[in-house]
Amino acid sequence: MQPYSRFGGTRKCFYEFQLLVNCHTSADTTNKKQCLPAFEDYNECLHGLKERAKARALIDQLAENEQSGKGIKATELYKKSNQIYENLNLVTKEDK
Repeated sequence: MQPYSRFGGTRKCFYEFQLLVNCHTSADTTNKKQCLPAFEDYNECLHGLKERAKARALIDQLAENEQSGKGIKATELYKKSNQIYENLNLVTKEDK
């Protein structure tokens, strides 16, 4: 794998690829199962399956909340100038 993308800079998953190769070529590695976490990280970087599953679960939960009337609704997330991360408590709100 070439480290550079066609637009300059390193490829998106090159760091994970290097960690995977280092695991496989290390003298400490006795079997392939030891490199499974590095392979999973590289595979997730390439395909994003877990990230898409989490986003799909979030969308499904928001749709369920809209129907039941309980919990946070999608319209409430974007009320204050698109501050979705604060409304989901992913970042702390600063009191001004």
